Amino acid sequence: MRGIIRRLLLLLHWLGFVCLVYWLVTFIAMTIPAATEGLNELEYAFEDIISILAIMRDLDEAEYPIFWSLWLAAAHYPALWLLTGSKAILPWRNS
Repeated sequence: MRGIIRRLLLLLHWLGFVCLVYWLVTFIAMTIPAATEGLNELEYAFEDIISILAIMRDLDEAEYPIFWSLWLAAAHYPALWLLTGSKAILPWRNS
């Protein structure tokens, strides 16, 4: 039974890590082109990012995968740390 729980936690860590990398790349991809256009466009890019992050608070959006991927990206590391005590951010590290 302990092996199954360990594999499920490893799956949670991998899924959360993939979601985190996806959202970081998405947010960076939104801001870099806007930064080259000027301060006004960068402000619009940040407004878009804030509106995406606002989905996390809207429980009406819980039926969409974007809601769960944002929460998984934000909560996977603290949940894993609380459940196992592992401080490794990268899923392939053991500590």
